[in-house]
Amino acid sequence: MTGTPVAIGREQTRFGQADRDRIRRCLLRYMEDNRIGVPTLQKLIAEANDLSLDRLPLKTLQRFLADTHRSNDILVRFCQRFAADLADDDPLDSFGEALIGFWAAPASVRNWQALAPDMIGAFEGQAEEAVTGLRMGQDSWVPFSTLTVEAVPAQPYARAAETISNWGRTASSSSGDPVRRSYEGVLLHPPGALLLALRNSLTGAPRLYWLDAFDGPRLTGYGHESATSIEDRQVSAAAFNAARVIFDRVGSEAKT
Repeated sequence: MTGTPVAIGREQTRFGQADRDRIRRCLLRYMEDNRIGVPTLQKLIAEANDLSLDRLPLKTLQRFLADTHRSNDILVRFCQRFAADLADDDPLDSFGEALIGFWAAPASVRNWQALAPDMIGAFEGQAEEAVTGLRMGQDSWVPFSTLTVEAVPAQPYARAAETISNWGRTASSSSGDPVRRSYEGVLLHPPGALLLALRNSLTGAPRLYWLDAFDGPRLTGYGHESATSIEDRQVSAAAFNAARVIFDRVGSEAKT
C-alpha cells in the first residue's frame, strides 16, 4: 500500500487537528519503520530544526505522539519541519481516523474499547457452507479466507487485509471460485461488537463485518458485501452477499 508525500506547508505556523493527526501519523510511522524510540526521534527533530535538546523536551514530544495533550503550535512546527518530506504511505490511516471522528462525535473516542492483543495478527476464516434448499442437521463450515490485522501505534483502530479464496462457500476446493478477492480496510472496536470495514481492491465495493470476540482469539459474526457487475447475477437475485463467518487466530487451538 503506497501513498503520496504529505503536503504540509513549510512556513505554516498554525495547525488544526487534521494537520496534527497527519504529522503525528508520519512520525509514528517513521519510528515504526526505522525501529527507533522517542529519544532518537527527539534528536533527529532537534537536528532538523538546529535546536538544542532542551528546546524540545522529551516529555512534551511523548505527549504529542500519544495525543494526550494539545501541544502548542511551536512544538508542532518543529515536528512538521522534520515530517514534511516523509511519506504518509498508508491511506488506511486517514480512513480509520475519519471513521472514528465521524462515529465518535457524540461521545469521546477514549470511551471506545481498545483492541486486545488477541485481535492483532493472522487469522484463518471459515464460512458457513452455502446449501440450497432445506438444511438438515448441524451447520457445516468450510475454509473461506485469510485475514491479517496490523496494529497502528497510538490509535484505537488497526489496519486489516483479507483475501477470500472460496467466495462460493463450497465444501470442495475444486468446485470453488478460482478468483481470489482482495480487500483492505480497518478494524474498530466501538461499544459493542467489532467493526471490520473493508473495500474490494478491484471493484471498490464495501465489505463490512460485525464480529464478536469469543473463546479467546476466535472472532465470529457476519460479513456483507454489495453485489457488483462481476457477480453475473440474475436481476431478481439479492443485491448483496452475506456470510456467517468464524476467524481463528493462526496457531490457536480454537477450531470448529
